[in-house]
Amino acid sequence: MNPVLEWGIEFIAAVQQIGGATGFTIAEFFTFLGNQEFYLLLFPLFFWSLDRAMGARLAIIYLLSVYGNTAVKDIIDQPRPYELAPAVAPPDPDAVYGGGHGMPSGHAQWSMTIWGMIATWVRKPWFWAIAMSMTFLIGFSRIYLGVHFPTQVAAGWGLGLAVLALYIIFYSPVEQWLAGLNLTTQIAMAVLLPAVLMLTHPVPDIIAAMAVLAGFGVGLAIAEKHIPYTVQGSWAQRASRYVVGIVVLLMIYFGLSAIFPGEGSALYVPLRIVRYTLVGAWISLGAPWLFTRAHLVQSHTQPV
Repeated sequence: MNPVLEWGIEFIAAVQQIGGATGFTIAEFFTFLGNQEFYLLLFPLFFWSLDRAMGARLAIIYLLSVYGNTAVKDIIDQPRPYELAPAVAPPDPDAVYGGGHGMPSGHAQWSMTIWGMIATWVRKPWFWAIAMSMTFLIGFSRIYLGVHFPTQVAAGWGLGLAVLALYIIFYSPVEQWLAGLNLTTQIAMAVLLPAVLMLTHPVPDIIAAMAVLAGFGVGLAIAEKHIPYTVQGSWAQRASRYVVGIVVLLMIYFGLSAIFPGEGSALYVPLRIVRYTLVGAWISLGAPWLFTRAHLVQSHTQPV
């Protein structure tokens, strides 16, 4: 075995012995804060109730990062700790997103990027401390659970930091360029880019992420031109929007998952695309349309 990986297994075994069963429970909590279900709750909160533009940025950067992380994992093809040493396995690897290849850690990468982006939005030293703590704890939870080596988590943090730096440098000029395109071009780009990325690496995680990106992007382009939506309003309005929107979103996400056939069916991939496209379109288009009809928003527009 690679000496670095061997050291990683010894390190994981040592921290698991110190923390015991309680440590697993705590680690599972922080791992949840890096799961797609958590981001499914977080990004709409921004988009519907806090800052529409920031919500869009968070969602788009995350979805593109899923593609990058999954592709790199499949290229490097490095196993996870519990695959080499079952003694460090979590009680249920699937329950803590412990499948697939291990290098680099997606949870570590996304936590670095997403919490860093939010910190640049809040612009307060105390929140930078929270963001760094969350990034560390989410990454360390992956080590404790035995689903990532320390080196895989470190690589995830490094990749996430690189994405964060690119975001800080380029998001403003890219947004200005996109805003200058006509609606037809915006929709074409929102469909073609995810489709090309999906075709280059058609695995379930990428299919899901790119379908959400397509639905979200098309919906965002249409909503920007035709729906007078703003996050401004009373806190009661903002809370009502979020509750109503999340209820429908979870119905789409979990309801269609229960109805549609699973892997092995000839319809699995096309219906997976449908399901996740609807998730993205609901966040950026369906929910804002409903909010305006239900008088849960103010009447003036807010550019994205």
